[in-house]
Amino acid sequence: MARPPPTVRVIDLTARLGLHALADLGITTASERGHWPQIALGQGGMAPRLDWWRPAGGDAFAQPPSDAAATIVLVGPGSASLLRLALAWLAPVTQAPVWAFLMPNALMESALFKGLPAAQAACTLAYQLPDSSPQTLWFILMAQLDKLPVVDEPSLHSSLPNDMSSNLKQCMDAAMTIDGALAAALVDYRSGMCLAQAGGGLNLDLAAAGNTQVVNAKLKTMESLGLRRGIEDILITLSDQYHLIRLVPNNQGLFLYLVLDKAKGNLALARYKLTDIERSLKV
Repeated sequence: MARPPPTVRVIDLTARLGLHALADLGITTASERGHWPQIALGQGGMAPRLDWWRPAGGDAFAQPPSDAAATIVLVGPGSASLLRLALAWLAPVTQAPVWAFLMPNALMESALFKGLPAAQAACTLAYQLPDSSPQTLWFILMAQLDKLPVVDEPSLHSSLPNDMSSNLKQCMDAAMTIDGALAAALVDYRSGMCLAQAGGGLNLDLAAAGNTQVVNAKLKTMESLGLRRGIEDILITLSDQYHLIRLVPNNQGLFLYLVLDKAKGNLALARYKLTDIERSLKV
């Protein structure tokens, strides 16, 4: 029997960034402060559930913290008082990791992490976000959540018809022949589920759920701006990798996801080959 997915506690101390992230998760009625438990990142059982909390004041930390696989603290400017209380509240929890993500202008708040007790500092990661966009936040969150153990469940592609499953495998194999390819996946961004995947080095089921948030956020932004042209691809550049999200125009609701070694890969060639692969997809 599969275990239930792990719960990750989110303490949201931002003014607006957390609300944008909640909206990406489908929580469109979120108020300034509140509690939203067991938010699913996708329809599958592989991803953790988020216990999202926007505390209104110090009274929120009166009770001992409940069990969680990890705690994420989103830190915005002007939250130093609440952050100090949150860190003291989490101090006895030294077995589960604490990941703090600070907005670029949360400078006063970043100093609070330098005086943590040794045991708490050992399980706490404080990271200054490069910008304040929900897309960047989601990408970094997914990279951290990838470090949690996942729950076993049958892969979705095992239930696909044989001819479709064979076609998807061929497309993934073709993607992995691209110079510098480290991993590849075909994702349904309506549900966040992987239809097919290849390669390794990261949890592709979790990456699919996170990149689904990125795609949906970008689509909403384009709609708000009145832009009618479709998205071809979204590029995320790391120091040593490219993460390329290419929407499949002939199969609405799907995108190809390719992780490319920056030193070995050629981005233009990778885009060209992904275009060939998307034409051969049969879904």
